[in-house]
Amino acid sequence: MTLSNLIFILLIWISNNTDYQISKFDYSVNVIDKQIIQERVCNGKCPIIAYFDPNYGVLIAKGNLEDPCYQSILLHEMIHAFQFTSNKNIENAFKEMEAYSLQNLYLNQTSERKNLLRTLNLKSCRSKQHNTLF
Repeated sequence: MTLSNLIFILLIWISNNTDYQISKFDYSVNVIDKQIIQERVCNGKCPIIAYFDPNYGVLIAKGNLEDPCYQSILLHEMIHAFQFTSNKNIENAFKEMEAYSLQNLYLNQTSERKNLLRTLNLKSCRSKQHNTLF
């Protein structure tokens, strides 16, 4: 799968599961080294491997495009882009709550679709992500 294909799939998912208008997604998705992201966001090593910046688009560390956990992280940041574009005037905590809720829904639906023995969720993805950080 290519990054363009994944973005398209995630946009369709967002269209089917939210009220966001996917035609308003006008940001680039940039795959860069996780050290660059961590330096920008945390001034050093931290568990962040992606973020949204209105000036640069979505920045995400290199990863496996076939991995549902990786896909869900990209989805999470795309939701932040839609929140920014739609001028949602809500506190950051509620923006995060929405993005995490949708990310978890995506993981649950992906688990069902792929008939996985264990349902993927944020916790399982975070532990997997943490194991690859150091």
